[in-house]
Amino acid sequence: MDKILSRIMNSDDWPSIQMPENLELLNELADNSFGLNTFEGMLAATLMYHQILEAMCMHILEDCYFYIQLSVYPAEIEFKLPKDKMFGYYISELKSSVSFLKKQEFIEKAELFNSYRVGAVHRMRRTNLDTLAVELQKVKGCFDEIFDLYNDIQDDFRVIFHSLQKDTFVEYLTDEEYDEYFG
Repeated sequence: MDKILSRIMNSDDWPSIQMPENLELLNELADNSFGLNTFEGMLAATLMYHQILEAMCMHILEDCYFYIQLSVYPAEIEFKLPKDKMFGYYISELKSSVSFLKKQEFIEKAELFNSYRVGAVHRMRRTNLDTLAVELQKVKGCFDEIFDLYNDIQDDFRVIFHSLQKDTFVEYLTDEEYDEYFG
């Protein structure tokens, strides 16, 4: 069995978010920081939420790449997702990738979130911090909406991958492989 067929048949090998335990901790720390309702707390939360959002974008890109690979199978295509790019790079890649559930809404919310982050970081030296704190109040609600969109997108990709596994790729299995996976 080739590596693509093996990967679709084993859901543990499907795209997943990197280091989820760290992201859960970051999310908890961000929520606690935001709850302080101070400029420094909200700014810290914004920076942590930003890291989580970047991981979400990378995960969705990996979903897109996997979906494209499955769509062209048995042909093979290689995608390399750089891990050291800036947020705008990942958004640009999402924009030019395959369509998926709530794609435009996710991208628009992610760009809105990023505008709050960039605005606070680049204006804090020249703007009253109380004014920036008022703007940062929008961050948590925006992030929570993005998180819900991300969950919906992931649920949809899992359904797609599961359907492809059961309806398309099962045909590529030998009788022995079929028995191994479906007993």
